[in-house]
Amino acid sequence: MKLKMHTRILLVLTVVCLVPVVLSRVRRLSKHQNNSLSKARCDLVCFEASKESRAQCRSQCRSQEQKPGTCPIQDTPKWAAACVEACNADSQCDGTQRCCHHGCGSTCSEPLDLQVLPGLPALPIVDKVKEKKRAVLVQWSDGVGDAARAVPGRILYILEEQHHVGPKYEEARLGEWNMLLRTNKTKTSLKNLLKPGRWYRFRVAAVSASGTRGFSGPSAPFTPRKGPRNPPPPKKLKVRPMKAENGTVTVRLEWKEPNSDLPVIRYKVYWSRRVKGLAGPLDSVFVKHQIVPKDQNYYDITDLLPNSMYFLQVQTVSQYGQTKLRSNKASIFYNTTNVHENQRIDAPQQLVKKDKGRIKGLKLQKIVWYNHKLKANISWEALPKNTEQPRRYFVRWQTLKCNQPKKDLSAVTEHNSFEVYELNYRCSYKINVNRSWKNKKADSELVVNVPGCEYFKQKINATSLNCDT
Repeated sequence: MKLKMHTRILLVLTVVCLVPVVLSRVRRLSKHQNNSLSKARCDLVCFEASKESRAQCRSQCRSQEQKPGTCPIQDTPKWAAACVEACNADSQCDGTQRCCHHGCGSTCSEPLDLQVLPGLPALPIVDKVKEKKRAVLVQWSDGVGDAARAVPGRILYILEEQHHVGPKYEEARLGEWNMLLRTNKTKTSLKNLLKPGRWYRFRVAAVSASGTRGFSGPSAPFTPRKGPRNPPPPKKLKVRPMKAENGTVTVRLEWKEPNSDLPVIRYKVYWSRRVKGLAGPLDSVFVKHQIVPKDQNYYDITDLLPNSMYFLQVQTVSQYGQTKLRSNKASIFYNTTNVHENQRIDAPQQLVKKDKGRIKGLKLQKIVWYNHKLKANISWEALPKNTEQPRRYFVRWQTLKCNQPKKDLSAVTEHNSFEVYELNYRCSYKINVNRSWKNKKADSELVVNVPGCEYFKQKINATSLNCDT
């Protein structure tokens, strides 16, 4: 009897311990769902549809998608024991994965027989990546000689790339796969799409109306021959007066991020007062400088003297391996003569960026502490539905400031609210909600500052919460 009781207790504890692991796997499956394959297949399915009915055809194709291949009988007994539903339909699973049901749960799993199923395009092989004049030629096989190459109808090829910045190739630093283009040819010439100072890998998928076998293996690493240039100086410098009191003036120097071969790691701001020398020309007096983070495109300069001319400069700083690359300095003059003592100046609201995207009302509802885990509940105004398919929102959050390792996480939701997870005490996070993964500029942005451990200990009055550990 005691043995049975111990066995039951052990089983319950096992399931409880597995739940966080299962949930983390579910989150990974929900991030960056690659629907480029499904979109290409539905475009081919609806190719013959009229222009008026094509959008509805694509929507129905995506919502009723059934990917080819046979689900495995069971992923692992642990998943079934945890009883977690990670998906409800094939369209919620990444790439060629299917939503496979077993027991009381479901998971996204790779089909067992995908590579031997008849009627699907052969798996391409990237044969050549070569720099030619001012372009890069990428060429792949079309499956000639493969028994599965006799596929009826049209075939689309999807080319994707992943890369990292640096003089040496390091596979561990490669980023996520990004779609470059779709084509019905087996080669393409990439012009102005690859930047100097980066290592690239490519992969290709062949898609027909019947489905796809997925992406090829990655190509050999490739980097353009031409190395990166020094970054350009910041653009569109502008000075805004902030306040004048106690015999000093405060101004805000603003600028725009330049288009650079390399990512900006920080800015450096310089300012100095100009006075007439003995010979007449203007001389600088005591040049000051300040480092500014890459995400901040302004700096407030304080304690300026009234009735004086100032010379203000901003420099862009990038990094390539161990080498710092610096731009020329963008410069502007500013005269404090017209700013009077106790003058009221309406400061611009620069700390809150204007929302120019279609997603409105992004805000923090509350920060939740539960069982030593921190989450931030956020919400936004829902977008109108223009099809029968549910609207998807793409949420991304990045660490701005933290003593813990920095994180860059993302997820997909069909609701206009979300719980941002895996947060840490005394950390700041930038949160974006977008209509697509491909957005170069965020549709909305929010900065969340998480309080320290002592704040939550005081709020929940928990003796189990030890802030010293």
